[in-house]
Amino acid sequence: MENKQKEIDLSKVVLVLKDNRKQIGIATAVTTLLAIVYCIFATPIFTAKTIINPPKLTDAGSGAAQALSGLAVLAGGGGGLLSQKTDADVTIAILKTTALKDMIINQFNLQKLWEKKDIELTRLALDDNVKFIPDMKSGFVEIDVDDENPKMAANIANYYNLALGQMISNISYGRSNTKYQFYQSQLTGAESAMNAAENDLKVFAESNGFIAGQQIQIVASLSAQLQAQLIVAQAQLQSMSMYASPDNPDYQQLESQIGSYKIQLDNMNVSGTPDPIGIPATRAPALAQKYANLMREYMLRQEVYKIIVKQYEANRLDTLSELAPVGIQVVDPAQAPLYKSKPKRLKIVLGAVVLGALLSSVFMIIRNRKRIIVEVDNEKQIN
Repeated sequence: MENKQKEIDLSKVVLVLKDNRKQIGIATAVTTLLAIVYCIFATPIFTAKTIINPPKLTDAGSGAAQALSGLAVLAGGGGGLLSQKTDADVTIAILKTTALKDMIINQFNLQKLWEKKDIELTRLALDDNVKFIPDMKSGFVEIDVDDENPKMAANIANYYNLALGQMISNISYGRSNTKYQFYQSQLTGAESAMNAAENDLKVFAESNGFIAGQQIQIVASLSAQLQAQLIVAQAQLQSMSMYASPDNPDYQQLESQIGSYKIQLDNMNVSGTPDPIGIPATRAPALAQKYANLMREYMLRQEVYKIIVKQYEANRLDTLSELAPVGIQVVDPAQAPLYKSKPKRLKIVLGAVVLGALLSSVFMIIRNRKRIIVEVDNEKQIN
C-alpha cells in the first residue's frame, strides 16, 4: 500500500494568482475606491493638545499627598501607592476618575452635544476622545482631546487643567473639613466646661468668702497647663488617626508627647491620690484645697478653651483656603488646531490596497485549492 502525503505546491499557488490577477486587481481596486470615498466623506476630527507639569502629589510633605494617602491605602491594598508611583501616574489616575469626567461633561453639556442617551455612554465617548500621555523624561503629562470642532477640542483640553486643580482641592478640603468639624465640636464642649467651672468657683467664693494663697494658685496653674496640653494632644491624636496610620512619624511623636505629659502630672501627685493632678492635702487646709481644686479646674478649662480656639481658627482658615482650585502649571496650553488629525487618508488608502490584495489572493487560493494541493509519495520525500 502506497504511503502518500498531501502538500501545497508553491509553484501552482503562483500560477493560480497569475491566472486570477484580473479578479484580484478588481477586488483591490474596489476596496481602494471604498477607502477613498470614506476619506472624502468622513467627518474630520481635530486634536488639541496641552502639556502640564503635574503637581507634587507623591511628596510626603505636601498637603495634597497627605489627603491622598487615605486613597492610596485603599487603592494599594495596604499603602505605599504614592511612594511607588510618579506624580504623572497619580495625576493621570485622578484625570480618569468618574468625578472629574462628570465635571468635564457638565461644563460643556457633552451629553446633549454628543447626543448620548445617558451619562454612562457620555463617559465612554469621552474616554474614546481623550488620551493622557506621560513623558518619562520630563515628568510632564500631555492631554490630547479629539473633536469635530477644533475650538471645542482646545476648550476641553484647557479645562482639564482647571478640573484637575478643583478635584485635588476637593480631596484636600474633605480632609480639612473633617478636622474642622472635629475641632468645632471640641470647642463647644470646652466652652461649656469652662463656663461650668467658672460658675462653681463663683458659688464657692460667695458661700465661703475664701481666697486661696499665691502658692496654691501657682500649683493649680501649672497643673492646669499640663492637663490642658494633655487634652489638646489627645484631641490632635484622635483627629490624626482619621487620616494617618500608627506608623506615621508625626503620629508616633504625638504619642510620645502624651506619655511625657502624663509622667509630669503623675510626678506632681505626691499625695498618692487617684486624681492625676491632685494637689497634696499637706500643702493647704481643707478649705484651701477645695478652692485650689476649683481654681485649677477653671484654669484648666480656660487653657483648654484658648488652645482649641487657636486650633479651630487655624483649621477654619485651612478649610477656606482649600476651597480654591489648586493651580496647575501649564507648560503648553491647547490651541485650536488648524489641520485635522483624522482620518489619516494615506494610511487608510494604503491599508485598503494591502487588505484588498491580501484577502482577494487568499480567496482565490482557497477557491482553487484542488489545483495547488498535490499528493507526494512519502518514501520518495524521505529519500
